[in-house]
Amino acid sequence: MTVPEGGRERRRPWHLWAFAVVTFALYVGGARDFLLILADDTEYMLRQFGPDGVAYFADYPLSLRIVWTVNVVGGLAAPILLLALDRWAAWVAVVAAASQLVLLMVTFAFRDRWDALGATTSLFDIGIGVVTVFFAWYCWRIRRSG
Repeated sequence: MTVPEGGRERRRPWHLWAFAVVTFALYVGGARDFLLILADDTEYMLRQFGPDGVAYFADYPLSLRIVWTVNVVGGLAAPILLLALDRWAAWVAVVAAASQLVLLMVTFAFRDRWDALGATTSLFDIGIGVVTVFFAWYCWRIRRSG
């Protein structure tokens, strides 16, 4: 696909598509997880996290749900905005990354996330945080380069 640039057409680089599609796919999975947990799907939570995970999410604070919502919505919107070459993609990606980092820091420090959800889930979530921060950096780089 091409993008007009000062009267001439410029191709979107392959890496823009790759980063956007991978990030969007990760966040689609995260959105599914998010919705099933908010819907209090106990069977799903038992399969994914075990009884400790069900207890962990049973009293999940509203403030963390809000931060989580911002992260999921931003993580879904930023890749779409990037593909549309919208200037807001970088800002949305930064907000998604910041909310992801806050969520990880607070839940590991104050909610005993590692013990409640286990090492595999915790490491996976840290990986998502790294991907989200990298994606925000990438969006910011693309924005600065025009």
